Amino acid sequence: MIHLSTAEVADTTAIEADEDIDSVVEVVDGVETKPDPEPQSAGFTRRRKILLSVGVALIVLPLAAYLGVGWKIYTTLAYADPGYGDQEGNLPDGFNVTWDEYSDFDTSPYEVDYYENVTIASRTAGIDLDCWWIPVDELEQGPAPTVVLVHGLRASKAGYRMLMVAGMLNQHGFNVLLIDLRDHGQSTVEDGRVSIGTKEYIDVMSGVDWLIDERGIPEEMIGLWGNSMGAGTAAITFGQDQRIQALVLDSGYLDLADIVREELVSEGYPGWLGPATVWAAFLFGGEALLDPSPHSAFENAGDRPIFITHGTEDDRVAMHHFEDMLELSADLDVNTTSWLVAGTGHTEAIITHHEEYEQRITDFFIATLT
Repeated sequence: MIHLSTAEVADTTAIEADEDIDSVVEVVDGVETKPDPEPQSAGFTRRRKILLSVGVALIVLPLAAYLGVGWKIYTTLAYADPGYGDQEGNLPDGFNVTWDEYSDFDTSPYEVDYYENVTIASRTAGIDLDCWWIPVDELEQGPAPTVVLVHGLRASKAGYRMLMVAGMLNQHGFNVLLIDLRDHGQSTVEDGRVSIGTKEYIDVMSGVDWLIDERGIPEEMIGLWGNSMGAGTAAITFGQDQRIQALVLDSGYLDLADIVREELVSEGYPGWLGPATVWAAFLFGGEALLDPSPHSAFENAGDRPIFITHGTEDDRVAMHHFEDMLELSADLDVNTTSWLVAGTGHTEAIITHHEEYEQRITDFFIATLT
């Protein structure tokens, strides 16, 4: 048996006490004496990166494909086709109808004796607008009520509809300005694509600038007419420019998202690609196809009157746009006159009902601009 001295017993007791305290501290700190966990293996980290990459690809690739298809569709459908096409040779003093069904239509009552070819600088730098100016009197003795005419998609100021309306109005005492929008007719080709009115309206406002600054036409004597895409463009212009006092929309549209989707469907594409087309046009082409909107014509009309007409058999711009305009007009209490022409197709009434068409639009502009 080994006997410890009193000093040795004290030392042993102190050591044991220190060990107990250390264990308590470890428990309190939650750091019990366990081995450190092993670091994650390189294989586990690599698998996580692969899964993350696959997840991103599953999101990005379909989106990229969706937008890519949208861009392809946009560039296919939005081509402008500048020049006069089958309207080549048409002039205000002599023109023909190129619609085969009406090729024998007599346009001579709508020919004018005098017109000028003028170039107007657009508010968009670098774009010149080729225009025809048809004054009431060659001597231009004082200002007269004046109407700006806006053509449709892949058309021009040489289109027979434009020239018929010009003749109708001019013979009733109106000056008329016919504009080739950018990327159309003989005006500057900006990018060879149309913007369904969201950029073209700037050209129409530039025409109004010219009327006021160069021809001295008072604002209260300026009206606007447009058909098809020209009606959409005219509606946007009217909504943005308070100087224009009266508006005629022939076969126009109200909602740009709807018209994009309907255009896709008419060309054989699924309508759900509409948003892809709009976004691709914005991201890759800088085209804001939904703004400004033709809605603004009615939202900002105030007490300025609007005349709308549409054919019941229009297979180009659905008749619901006409109905939507009427509904919006009623909701906003806009002074709107409407003429729904039974049995007629897209912009067809100007030929099939030419006498009534002339009477209605001239009466409208006489009442609002004189």
